[in-house]
Amino acid sequence: MPFVRLFIYLVFLAGIGNAVLRPELGNPWTLYRMLAPLGLLLVILIAPQIASVVLAAFALFAVHSYALATAYRSDYSQLYPSLVHFFYIFNMLALVLFLRKTDTGFEWRFERFILALFWFLVANLLIEMAWGNVYPNLYVDESGDGSVRAFFWNQNDLAVVLCMMGWFALVRERWSPLLRIAIVGFVILILYINDSKAALMSFLLVSIPAFLMFGVVRRMRLPGFVWGIAFSLLFIAIVLLLYTLREVPISFSNERYTLDDLLFTPVNRIFSLEASSEMWGSINNRTDAAIFVLIEYFRSWGMGLGAGGSWLVLSLPEYRLGGAESPHNAILQFVVDFGFLVLIWYVWAMCWACMKMFRGRNTSNQRLKVVAILSFPLLGLSQSGAIVTNYFFWMVVTYIWLLDRPLFESLPRQTARLSTVSCS
Repeated sequence: MPFVRLFIYLVFLAGIGNAVLRPELGNPWTLYRMLAPLGLLLVILIAPQIASVVLAAFALFAVHSYALATAYRSDYSQLYPSLVHFFYIFNMLALVLFLRKTDTGFEWRFERFILALFWFLVANLLIEMAWGNVYPNLYVDESGDGSVRAFFWNQNDLAVVLCMMGWFALVRERWSPLLRIAIVGFVILILYINDSKAALMSFLLVSIPAFLMFGVVRRMRLPGFVWGIAFSLLFIAIVLLLYTLREVPISFSNERYTLDDLLFTPVNRIFSLEASSEMWGSINNRTDAAIFVLIEYFRSWGMGLGAGGSWLVLSLPEYRLGGAESPHNAILQFVVDFGFLVLIWYVWAMCWACMKMFRGRNTSNQRLKVVAILSFPLLGLSQSGAIVTNYFFWMVVTYIWLLDRPLFESLPRQTARLSTVSCS
């Protein structure tokens, strides 16, 4: 059934171009939101077991969010739109699950799809640098700072996509070395041009060092506990070094900051829950937004505010900010919306990633998972609320999560198989 596979990849493309593939600016009926339910219908007809599991999970998720929202304020103004967004995320989950289970060449095809998208994105960004953005339904950027975004809503959306492509380039040793170097270099260049500070720091300070650490561990062959002690001491040394250099100015593409501006002052204010009371400024807005949602989160006794709860907090008169409408911290947003269990799960994932990193032997898939898990907390500072409509992010996260994972073993393959063509 190659037609089904082709249609699902068409849905993926519609999701990636979600910002521009709509009748007009601001129209919620995007091409992805019209095609995705048709893809889900195909999954229901061909693999009902997969569809039933995903739909049941979404139903439980919606009931849980409704209960949290009711307990918090019984204000559903942000809950219902957020549930619509999450329905389309679960829809994407169903499509990737379906291909993962039914297409024997899925991993090969999916990563060729990622590479093709990268080169298309390169062409678009080069055209934009030369002649400006050519896509409809995007707000007009009059900053004149030379930043680019291609067919994404803003530079933050693009930054997340580029970093995830960079993860593949770092760990996929079967890709050409020149190709991997070209992708990594291009990712760094665009993040710098766009002044995407959080994404650039995530890629340079976490993704690349984590990848390099695999090689060091493989060559030195020390016991895991020795690596744990060495890593802890190195972490403390780095923090002390950064604190010593906190007043040294750092030049980004458009502005100059110090480490105190970027790291130490925001962290101190968040721990003390002291807002700056300044209406404008990217760092001030994001720090204050984090403080405000944490204040309300603690009032829920850690249970969470429900889907869209963090957006609701920042729409309240006492917490309204000049620029930020969301916390601009994806993990914080998920914890505030869905409770402390999210935090516990992610801490467990970080521990798993660290233990894997200090093992001498890891598969390419394991390395990809480790780099993704360790990189996301800092990358999540680049994008928060809008991450629910960054369908490339959810598509790739689902793909990475499913690698090496057995699924639906009871599903008869002869009724669901799309292709038995070898991709070797």
